[in-house]
Amino acid sequence: MTGNWKLGLAAAVAVAWAAAADAATDSPYGACAHITVNEPPARTCAAMRGAGLAWVRSDIDWRRIEREPGVWDFSEYDRVVAECEAEGMQFLPILYRPPTWAQPVWEHLDEWAEFVRRFVEHYGRRLPVVEIWNEQNVPHFWGDRPNATNYLAVLRRAYETVKGVDPSIHVAFGGLAHVPLDFIEEIYRLGGADAFDIMNVHPYTHPYRPEGELDAKLENLRWLMSKYGDGDKPVWITEIGYATHRLEIKDADILLAGLDVARPGAKTWRALYVPAQADVDGVLDDAFARTLADMLPPGSGVEICAAADVAARLAAGDVDAVIYPFSEDYAVESADAVFDFVKAGGVLVEFGGMPMYSAYCREADGTTRLADEPHPTEDRARFRIAEAAWWLDERYPRSLPVHPTDAAPGVTEPRKGFDGTRFFTDRLLKPGDRFVPLLSAHTNGIDTVAAAVYKFGGDMKGAVVVSGIVNTGGRGTNTEEQQAKFCARALGIAFAEGVERLFWFEFRQSDKEAGEPHSFFGIVHDNFAPKPALGAYMTFVDARPAGSAPKRGAWRTADGKTYFPQWARPDGRDAGMLWTVGGPLRREVAFSSPDVEFIDAAGAKVRPPRKGNVCTLTLSDSPLYFIGGELLTDPVLPAEPAVFRARFLTPETSP
Repeated sequence: MTGNWKLGLAAAVAVAWAAAADAATDSPYGACAHITVNEPPARTCAAMRGAGLAWVRSDIDWRRIEREPGVWDFSEYDRVVAECEAEGMQFLPILYRPPTWAQPVWEHLDEWAEFVRRFVEHYGRRLPVVEIWNEQNVPHFWGDRPNATNYLAVLRRAYETVKGVDPSIHVAFGGLAHVPLDFIEEIYRLGGADAFDIMNVHPYTHPYRPEGELDAKLENLRWLMSKYGDGDKPVWITEIGYATHRLEIKDADILLAGLDVARPGAKTWRALYVPAQADVDGVLDDAFARTLADMLPPGSGVEICAAADVAARLAAGDVDAVIYPFSEDYAVESADAVFDFVKAGGVLVEFGGMPMYSAYCREADGTTRLADEPHPTEDRARFRIAEAAWWLDERYPRSLPVHPTDAAPGVTEPRKGFDGTRFFTDRLLKPGDRFVPLLSAHTNGIDTVAAAVYKFGGDMKGAVVVSGIVNTGGRGTNTEEQQAKFCARALGIAFAEGVERLFWFEFRQSDKEAGEPHSFFGIVHDNFAPKPALGAYMTFVDARPAGSAPKRGAWRTADGKTYFPQWARPDGRDAGMLWTVGGPLRREVAFSSPDVEFIDAAGAKVRPPRKGNVCTLTLSDSPLYFIGGELLTDPVLPAEPAVFRARFLTPETSP
């Protein structure tokens, strides 16, 4: 009898767990959390579940399971998975990070398959989806120069192994940084459509707002998938988020040292800041320009100038230096005018990683996008910038501490020092030119220069000041209130675009370094105190509960300024959200029911003036939710599909 009782209890527990797992699996809402590394799994999962989230994504390091060849130990992860289950959360594992003796992984596919097989057999359907790698299009995560052929070999072997164990377990494509259409198309060209069940991307728009970029990335992705007959496959977003760090640039001393070399004795500087990407609201550009002005000597000034206006502005002859963003992006249409400026004696400042790596061009409506045919290599060459990195030359390290040279006596090293990952040489210089290192180290018989001045003295008269230090804190930031608005709006856009599941990056932030973005992407603080974005996520989940289905038809206006995604809730009620990015506006909006209810982004009830089913609403960049009625788009909002603000792919313009 005792045995029967135990069997009955076990069966009841199994049924209860299966029901909870099914409920979690059905939810489209999740977040990333480092519960397998340095976060308390139980507390984090409990907080996530309390916020209405159902999925938690975290790393699974192969090297921590098989520390020695043939010696397997899952106990470290068993505890994490069990704690997730106990809190009703579904765990999404990222399988990657092989041990040193199995690298590069594409040359150790048998060992990789054995790891995948053991992992899937060990956890079975408790983990119904496995993600194969993370951001394999980024050298840091892939461990080498990204290569679609090699990744497909790893992905396909994992897929075959997983399906051989249990065909019901799904394989997700490793979450790709941004939406690299060329990498994705190469996978399809190689026949990789049958090697995964779920397409998966990380379409960050940080620090810029989601409208116009997130839409374009997802629609171009779906177009590309359809081109290869894969358009019906689910699309997941396993990372997207916005950081709220303090805008802080640690390169100030390097910039001053470089300018002093470029033009000795200059007391003040009249600088032109040329953004790469459109900041429609102007908040980010203004903040960065003010930060630059604070870095320069007293009496200096920084003026923001759109790329299209650079040539005319430089023609006035009162600019000493042009400063590109402290990132790897640049406005390609400004390059010709800036080159003429440097040739005539001006100074270009190019900081933040690999110079002129991502070329952005501007559309007629003021939006920006990556250029169809970027020519960063040619632009770097004509400015005589000679780049070097480990994926270009095996003598160079992936990362190396570099130190100020004699040419940079005033540079103070930060507490953690300067880590060089992109380097420079003098191989493109011509007679009369000089190469002046600012940050350097010696290794493998070469000088690894991570910051320098290209000072010209022949056919060119100016200078280029470069720094390969990746300055993640200098690209831009958001206030906590702006993060909350972006959170709600990105969720609305993603699900309107048909995304099946979304994981916010990230749930809990570390709060460690004020100027480091990765420490401030979270929607709760290190002590679990909520940020406004947590409330924004919770309000969205309440308004659009699991089981909701998107409404077909237009969900943004033709001018790209007003957004109104709608959905059908599982309780049978229609619902949606409204916001505008073109400045606040007040308008009458008709709904299908006079009983529609409104809540703001924080979840508070709103009672607008109404006459029957027509309500007078004040729309802003903070979404307003409506529940209990369908928005009647005619005549207040256009019924036709929007004319999209960013480029669509067509057969003629496919990557």
